[in-house]
Amino acid sequence: MIYQITIPTNIFFWLKGLTASAVIIVAVIIGLISIIKASKLNAKLLIILGAAIFFMGFLYMGPFVDFLSVIFTGTNIPEWLYPRLSYTWIAPAVVLGMYIGGELLAPKRKWIIVGIFTAIVIVYLYLLWISGAYGLPDFNIFTNVYYNFDFTPIPPSVDYDIIDSSFKLLSPLFLLMVVIILSVLVFNGIGFLIKSGKSTGVIRKKFLLLGLGFVIFTVAGAGDSLVAPGIGLVAVRLGMITSIILMYYGLKT
Repeated sequence: MIYQITIPTNIFFWLKGLTASAVIIVAVIIGLISIIKASKLNAKLLIILGAAIFFMGFLYMGPFVDFLSVIFTGTNIPEWLYPRLSYTWIAPAVVLGMYIGGELLAPKRKWIIVGIFTAIVIVYLYLLWISGAYGLPDFNIFTNVYYNFDFTPIPPSVDYDIIDSSFKLLSPLFLLMVVIILSVLVFNGIGFLIKSGKSTGVIRKKFLLLGLGFVIFTVAGAGDSLVAPGIGLVAVRLGMITSIILMYYGLKT
């Protein structure tokens, strides 16, 4: 394959690509800082948070990889691959996030919480990756068919744009996503905010930052699939970056 730099003039291509890149870059930097600092201090929760932050950033891997593919090859990545590059990372991010929430809010029940959400994300990953493939039932998850597992690059549209994938409303995976997002919002987001109200001093501030971080994360994550390209998309992805920073400072020692 001959690589040739393509510079699209479509403003929405750059808006979606650069904002996705920004989220990933910030997540990788803060995740590395968290893990390196935590390793020196033997701070287990901060290591776990660093890993969770990586996965939160990787939620934008689909548009990021497609963005680079168009620039360096002049083609989009296969449509079936695009949503899987992004939505796969919800699974480890949620499990690690629930471990943090369980450790700080309900330490005696944390493994029950982690176990429940591990089971949920296993079903989630089955629906995302296996449903409709290899002759298995197709639960009609996305607005297009993504199950042919064909790695042939797709020529982009004449105006060069990043692929846009969306769940079909009321599909099993969409409903499971709603359950996961609401669980993180209620347990980690609202749970930490309530804990903040019952605490004082530095502890109160840390729970407040964690609570705000998880609330903004869930709102931004949901909003990213609903907001059309434009200033709204920039605001949503800035919100995702903000949530990552708040979580880091909430556990930073």
